[in-house]
Amino acid sequence: ITKRGRKKLRALLFRVIMPLVAKNRAFKTLHEYYTKRPDNPLKKMQSLIALCNKLIRVLFGIMKKGHEFSEAKMLQDIPRFNVLEMAA
Repeated sequence: ITKRGRKKLRALLFRVIMPLVAKNRAFKTLHEYYTKRPDNPLKKMQSLIALCNKLIRVLFGIMKKGHEFSEAKMLQDIPRFNVLEMAA
């Protein structure tokens, strides 16, 4: 974790992402993928920070562009889910 940007915003994002990873299925799946992927697995803290960035992008899409939250759209980042959807 770098100490760049707003300190309070970083702390708030981290406090928000912890329960999201514990309770939300999409964020939990992404966290498991990031930490257990075969090539370049992330450490737990690195994964949580990547999910904080993902949360910012999701919130931006919801607020600025008016999109609704979609777990399926969010999980498009995981290559194995794209392959499963094409096969179905």
